[in-house]
Amino acid sequence: MFRRETPHPLFSYLIYLGCLVSFVTISFNWSQGRNVFFVTSYVAFIALIFNPKYYTKRIDLLWAPLLFVAVGLGSILWVAAYKQPGEYINLYRAFMVTGKLLVATGFVLLIALNEPINFSRLIKPALLLLGASVNLYIIYQGVTQGISRSELNFDRATIAAYIITAVDLLMIYTLLHVSKKHRIILFALGFTVSYIAIIHTQTRAAILAFPIISIIMFLVDKDITKKQKYISCLSMIALLFLSGFFLKKIIDNRIEEFKIDMSTLSDIHTSRENSVGSRISMSKAGTLVGNQHLFGQSAEQRGNEISTLVAKNPLLAGVLPYTTIHMHNELVDTYSLRGIWGGLLLIALYLSLLWLSLRSQKNTALLAMTITIITYGLSDVLFFSSEATGIFGIAVILSVLIGKHTATTVQIADNQNNANP
Repeated sequence: MFRRETPHPLFSYLIYLGCLVSFVTISFNWSQGRNVFFVTSYVAFIALIFNPKYYTKRIDLLWAPLLFVAVGLGSILWVAAYKQPGEYINLYRAFMVTGKLLVATGFVLLIALNEPINFSRLIKPALLLLGASVNLYIIYQGVTQGISRSELNFDRATIAAYIITAVDLLMIYTLLHVSKKHRIILFALGFTVSYIAIIHTQTRAAILAFPIISIIMFLVDKDITKKQKYISCLSMIALLFLSGFFLKKIIDNRIEEFKIDMSTLSDIHTSRENSVGSRISMSKAGTLVGNQHLFGQSAEQRGNEISTLVAKNPLLAGVLPYTTIHMHNELVDTYSLRGIWGGLLLIALYLSLLWLSLRSQKNTALLAMTITIITYGLSDVLFFSSEATGIFGIAVILSVLIGKHTATTVQIADNQNNANP
């Protein structure tokens, strides 16, 4: 093990088994899944210590893992600098946990990006089984238990929507590459079940984003012919209308709530919870207080600054209930607490994942996951929630593993075509 030029396969089997176990259990029992993932990251760190030259020989594969570690350490160091007892203690605890998860993701991702063994055939069946289980369970909750917004086993429907999105994008990608002959039918079936499950969470961001991200993933995949893309796009449009018809009541309720939110944006006296208005207020307030503390500030100081700001501008009052939580925008929240350096690290992480998926790996599964992280980060703070951070961190790792073989096959085919014009 100590004299091998390449890492011992035992490391890889332990790491990816841990990732799969964690990915599965996160969907139903977060605490156990988190512990398994932390242990997995320890194994990844040991593998890195034993084989540092092997895992660092490609500079282009270092940036994304290093930035995951940097963003995570940034959260941890910020908490260490400012944490104190009081009403903001849960905020500090949340960022401490997610910071550790981001660091863990960085170490495991570095191993996955340099993995010499093709694990996709072992991972894909588990992803298909998990996708079917999660979707059917959440549809069961919505249909038979009378739950207005299905939540899996969590207390927030939005978390359920995020978990479903991560699981289903990997499932749909797997279905696209199971069988060339039946991929259109499998993709359509997987998309339909996934979208119905997401609609049952009644999470507007997911309802709007999931079909668009699925179409992008499908259209940029070089392993799919143009004819198949045309047929699938038409099928997806038909399926969207079909899903909307059968779930019309749920969709109409969310649209009506959105209209009411928009109509009461300027009414500071309304007692109704305004999701849209509050998010706009949080973005404005978070940016303004961040501008006053370019190198970061404590959560307590941010809360005081926001209270002063709202006193001068009552239209921003929608931000007040969220000062002890977050600003419902990943970049704004990071900038308002950790300043310019925190915001730049986050943007760099986004760009590194986009470059990795589009240029270095040419991995459509990773591209879809990256777009999802960025999109959901516009209306929520994924790296505040330990469940969301864990699910998307592992999803990025699994995207690399299942997409690497396909990308390599496509590259070989392109090279052969160029060599034989």
